[in-house]
Amino acid sequence: MEGWCSVEDLTYWGFIHSPVVMANEAHSGLTRCIRTREIGARIIHSAHQAGVRRLAMEALPWPAIDSPGPIRDIPPTAGGYLAQPDMRRLITTALELGWSLWAYEATIEPGQDQAELLSREFTNWREREQAKNLCQLLAAAPDEPLLVWCGNGHACKQADSEWVPMGYHFAAMSGIQQFVIDQTVTIDFTDEGPWPWVDELLAALGDTLAAHRGTAGILRDQAPPPLDGWAGVDAVVVSTENALR
Repeated sequence: MEGWCSVEDLTYWGFIHSPVVMANEAHSGLTRCIRTREIGARIIHSAHQAGVRRLAMEALPWPAIDSPGPIRDIPPTAGGYLAQPDMRRLITTALELGWSLWAYEATIEPGQDQAELLSREFTNWREREQAKNLCQLLAAAPDEPLLVWCGNGHACKQADSEWVPMGYHFAAMSGIQQFVIDQTVTIDFTDEGPWPWVDELLAALGDTLAAHRGTAGILRDQAPPPLDGWAGVDAVVVSTENALR
């Protein structure tokens, strides 16, 4: 595959090269980039064409103790990500295709100290637990490919001196190099506007993005600077829709 392409082609390419594809949405608290979830529904359709029938989601609660699934309905909720209509549409896309859903979030004890939940030690423990849970899902059905839906940088396959993300742990624990699609590269996470290079990049890609309905993907090693140096991912998705709401 050469150059910019649709997210569908990117997803299909990913599953040709790995039994596990991880894709992310962009969010900050309960604000989120709706586009990333709409693209998620398109990723699910493409994965379906590649033979995928399982979706693991960070946002899903465990249906029972020691049982991550299968989940066949959207869990009832009064708030949070699962109450947002764009997230419900993403999940419905998978369910209507006959997929099974699986939880993999770390089990957090009720009443845990809030300061501890914000610590680096807790964050790294959570990343390890998520990876371990995904490895168990994979081991339970080793011949079935798996799409993993996570938030922000969890799928990253590169660690730094303080933060070791789920994607790094998963590759080390499973022995599998998952294919990671990052949708956050052009997201405006602050009130100060996007990075200066984002506007320049989007302007240069105007015709390409228009040809792909405003959103296009590319393998990282084929991407222009600075995207070619985006750490820990295999592909990036660029879009004209980058606001958090």
